[in-house]
Amino acid sequence: ARAVYELASRAVDGPAGGRDLKLALRLFERAAVAGLAPAQFRLGNMFEKGTGTPRDIALARTWYQRAADRGNAKAMHNLAVLHAEGVTGKPDYAQATEWFRRAAELGVRDSQYNLAVLLGRGLGAPTDLAQSFIWFSVAAGQGDEDAGRKRDEVAQRLKPEDLAAAKGLATSWKPKTLDAGANEVAAPAK
Repeated sequence: ARAVYELASRAVDGPAGGRDLKLALRLFERAAVAGLAPAQFRLGNMFEKGTGTPRDIALARTWYQRAADRGNAKAMHNLAVLHAEGVTGKPDYAQATEWFRRAAELGVRDSQYNLAVLLGRGLGAPTDLAQSFIWFSVAAGQGDEDAGRKRDEVAQRLKPEDLAAAKGLATSWKPKTLDAGANEVAAPAK
């Protein structure tokens, strides 16, 4: 599966003249069916964007779900976005919050930001300004300037003792360890 994934990556990411998106799609599908989470993510991404195939959000969601269930952080984020955007008709903020939380805990900055927004607005979970502050702080610590501004706005709405506790938690926060096999593929030995 790793070798097939490598071939698919070359077919989609190679020089412009050598790209074959339909071949990449078929090869990613082979590796994905074999259970390779990064291939499941890439396949979901191709279906979401309509790369080498007609756009199919239902298939994108299916493959993102499979990859996310195996521990792929990018798939968790993209799955959360699909839920927040309402791929099934209307937004499912509870599912979006859950998947953003899982990806955020693994260090995905955009998920940290989005989770902070949902928690600050009470979408998908009860409003929790302290948790919103923490996640904005963590995202800001990874270089997201907008998260820094939002963090400061939320800080003004917190009681001093709650703010102090949230600052302590944000400062000591560490990401969970990523499962390397679910998130990256080492090229097979020659």
